[in-house]
Amino acid sequence: MRLRASTALLACLTALGTALTAAPSAQAAASTYYVDCSAGTAGSGSSTSPLNTLASVNALTLAAGDQVLFQRGTSCSGQLAPDATGTAVAPVVIGAYGTGDLPAINADGAVNAVLLDNTPYTTVQDLELTADGDNTAHRRGVYVYAADAGTVSGITLQRLNIHDVRGIMPSATATTGDSGTGKYANATGGIVIEAQGTTTPTAFADTHVLDNTIHSVDRQGIYTWSNWCRRPQLAAFWNTLCSAAWDASTGLLVQGNTLTDIGGDGIVVKGNDGALVQHNRLTGFNERSGSPNAGMWTANSTGSLFQYNETSGGNTTSDGMAYDVDHSTSGTVFQYNLSHDNAGGFFLLCPYDTPTADFTIRDNISVNDRTRGFQICDGELSDGRIYNNTIAIGLSPALVTESTSAALDVKFTNNLIRKTGSGTVSWKLSDSAFVIDHNAFYNVTTPTTATNSLTTAPGLAAPGIRDPAGYQLITGYPTIAGGTPITDNGSLDYYGNPVSTTTAPNIGAYNGTGITTPVLTDLFDTLSPSWTVTGTATVTTDPSGDQGNSALLTGTSTLTRTIGGTTTRRVSVRVRSDSTTPLTVEALNSSGTVIASATPDETTADTWHLVTFTAPTTATQLRLRTPTSGTYYADDAYVQPVTG
Repeated sequence: MRLRASTALLACLTALGTALTAAPSAQAAASTYYVDCSAGTAGSGSSTSPLNTLASVNALTLAAGDQVLFQRGTSCSGQLAPDATGTAVAPVVIGAYGTGDLPAINADGAVNAVLLDNTPYTTVQDLELTADGDNTAHRRGVYVYAADAGTVSGITLQRLNIHDVRGIMPSATATTGDSGTGKYANATGGIVIEAQGTTTPTAFADTHVLDNTIHSVDRQGIYTWSNWCRRPQLAAFWNTLCSAAWDASTGLLVQGNTLTDIGGDGIVVKGNDGALVQHNRLTGFNERSGSPNAGMWTANSTGSLFQYNETSGGNTTSDGMAYDVDHSTSGTVFQYNLSHDNAGGFFLLCPYDTPTADFTIRDNISVNDRTRGFQICDGELSDGRIYNNTIAIGLSPALVTESTSAALDVKFTNNLIRKTGSGTVSWKLSDSAFVIDHNAFYNVTTPTTATNSLTTAPGLAAPGIRDPAGYQLITGYPTIAGGTPITDNGSLDYYGNPVSTTTAPNIGAYNGTGITTPVLTDLFDTLSPSWTVTGTATVTTDPSGDQGNSALLTGTSTLTRTIGGTTTRRVSVRVRSDSTTPLTVEALNSSGTVIASATPDETTADTWHLVTFTAPTTATQLRLRTPTSGTYYADDAYVQPVTG
């Protein structure tokens, strides 16, 4: 009763005080500052009198709703380091105005092109960022940093083009031998997010990294770190790196980014709780570091979810895997991801001296990954689940290899592994706690401990291609409904089909009904006589180092062939150009008229792009056409009838 009386009295006094107090003045109106570094004289920041240096921008005190807009088609030199404090409803926005190319910021010898030092609720967007160097000093495109600052919320980095960041990293010629150079604290690369300090626990909340293009950067692509990372689950070798008690960052979203030609790791989540990494594409990593790096991975974090990502072109076998569930993690999920043509393999599991616990790897697809499917480092795995993945192997890796005598509490279930070509697939696994049940092994040695295995042809639609559509199952094969039910299975397969927890699912990443046999599958390992060539077309070794060959078209050339069937058909072809003018994929009718066509959504030179479209029932021919002189590649042509 006393509490209620006191609360009521307080409410009355507060209301009275409010009535007697004059209304506060209205919040100051937000300001917009314009910047044109090509302007000959320094202005006031208006659209007609813009600022013309980064120093003048850095001198501003930016508050809620303020904007700093750089003139498109211009370039500034130095480091952009704004003094910015926005709010959740009115963030500070740093971006672009006008028409033309993105405004560029060249660090020009500075460490960072953009430094966000304790800048809550700040958005940086629509800029081109470079920070060149000789790989002997720290360089970053964007450095998001806070020290002794508490929780720093609401930072967004979006639609940035970050390239030619040449930061410090180890290499094959390094004299220090320190493979950690350029990682951990004070990391170097495209986007680095780091919490530091000694007195006030510091973390980030709701940091969003969206739709950026990051290419030709050293060492890291997108990387997070915090020295507020000491906790009982921590692997011992990090004790010298983690100087403060655990204070995890939350709400990290890394989405829709395209990364190519990365010197070291692609996307790394450390010191986070509940990070979401999805719909990103990584092509080419560990290109120059000469030390261990992986594609997308997490360490010393909880509840990380990686989904709908594509990783390819991992270079060397010093790691070099597409994905990694690393040490001091729990609750990690990798689902609905595509991996192909990685020299190191598909997955790394690396616990060290504390167990990697409660992890799930499900409904992923691996194509032509090499050296190993799953590598397990020294240490214990606890409550691991690896199920309903599809692995198409061309070379002869070790499917599972362990380097430990510790217990491996893992259930390996409902996976589909198919081998083509010569050679064998080995197992370097002796732990009886690693349960292998209800898997399909085709041209793959079945472990003696495995139970309920299928060893006949699994019925993949088009094994070897990089289009996930090729890893659906054809009607009539025992892999359909050949698995065992799994509870808490994510409810969907790779393709969005529902998965029951009570009835037998398919084996592999596809849980739909069986599909019809494809009309066309061509890996271009040879140039089939079914293709009619005009101009110049040959077969060459794949330029990205993928297994097999590709069609090479030069000058103004075409490849044309008939495609059977009278139904609607899904067409997909991988294409690549040495310029930003792409090759076109076309469907023709019997009169030779183009009735459907597509070019890549992205036109980045020297990068593979998957082109897909629907060909109508009247389509009788498929044509690949170069637009002009140049060098063009095509691979993995696939035509599938659309049913239902």
